[in-house]
Amino acid sequence: MSCQRVQYILSELSRILLAALLLFSGFVKGVDPIGGAIKIEEYLRVMGLGSLQAMAPALSVALCSFEFLLGGFLLMGLWRRFTAWATTLFMGVMTLVTLYLALFNPISDCGCFGDALKLTNWQTFGKNVFFMAVTIVYLLTYRKASRPLRGITGSVATALLLLGWGIFVGGNLRHLPLIDFRPYKVGASLRELTMIPENAPQEEIEYLFIYEKNGLRETFNMEELPDSTWTYIDRQERVIKEGYKPPVMDFAIYAGGSSQQATEREVTQTMLLNESPQIWVITPNWETIPIQMGRKLNALYDWAESVGVAMYGISGSTPEERGRWRNKTAAAYPLYFCDGTTIKTMARAQPSVILVSDGVILDKRAARDLPDKYTDQDYEKLSALLRQAPHAGLHIERWGLLVAWIIFCLVMLIQSVQWEDKSKYSEYQIKTK
Repeated sequence: MSCQRVQYILSELSRILLAALLLFSGFVKGVDPIGGAIKIEEYLRVMGLGSLQAMAPALSVALCSFEFLLGGFLLMGLWRRFTAWATTLFMGVMTLVTLYLALFNPISDCGCFGDALKLTNWQTFGKNVFFMAVTIVYLLTYRKASRPLRGITGSVATALLLLGWGIFVGGNLRHLPLIDFRPYKVGASLRELTMIPENAPQEEIEYLFIYEKNGLRETFNMEELPDSTWTYIDRQERVIKEGYKPPVMDFAIYAGGSSQQATEREVTQTMLLNESPQIWVITPNWETIPIQMGRKLNALYDWAESVGVAMYGISGSTPEERGRWRNKTAAAYPLYFCDGTTIKTMARAQPSVILVSDGVILDKRAARDLPDKYTDQDYEKLSALLRQAPHAGLHIERWGLLVAWIIFCLVMLIQSVQWEDKSKYSEYQIKTK
């Protein structure tokens, strides 16, 4: 095998590997750009740049778009020099960042694949070291890489990619994520997510006691406690065996805390054990919701009350903030409390509407997608939803152009390979004549 052939193979393999990595990484971030913004806020706080948190959504969109589009250009073989150097710079920065994360662990989950795939910091660093090596191979051999799409086909493919990606990310920003990688997805049982089974493994803890005598400190376990001549100093706990931990450990809903009721009471189990349908309107903070949305939610509450469906407003707001929301919007539905971080995990839109029955999430959507007025047909839709399996729409308007781009690229790639084979066969025939 000639040296040029080896360089060509290495260039093609590295190009495809890098394209696959960047397309996957950009896609799973683009599915949930609000989740990416939450992770970027965490990075900014660690770096002491908390004042820049307002830029997190824009940075999240920029990051996932850069990755996905760069991966798309690599796959199509466009702008080889630019993509080679851009990939090298990007992978170099990411490798250094993940080395810092692995050494000092300021953040337990780097978020490189969003919520779709969780890696430890050392696993992420190892992954980046491998792909950094692949990147260097491509940087040294990119001139040998094929260009399956060029000219008019390259322009058409680029237009499909840019337009399709813009619609995809915009839809995921405006509505709920197209794919829900979190525990609170449609069809999930909140009771199963939060409960500990009866026969689940229990956590085993060893208690160690520190005593002192004549200036000497020693540690004893329960079976070796010293006599009364020793002075007790402190107690330590050591986990010998980890017990079962439910997928969701911090889910709790509280009622009260208003001026009429000074203390809050937990109502989590009451709500999860209720077999009747419930509508939960959730938001991290009512202060961020426009008053116009209050009118839409009031219309939803009036309709829900008329058909016998309970509705609750659940937020991470303080009692004072809940009171202000009620005064501004004349909200008649009960306003409950849940941790704001938990609410951000449950649904990304502000606010979001969740339909729950018997502790199972039957439907979830952004409140902006609700109608302004309700008819009998809306009730029929709700009734049908309660009678059938958990529902999720196809949302083809959001991903249709991206699929068209993939199909177009595959067709062009196949034609490119066939054309190359025909060219080589023609050259062989000429040489043998």
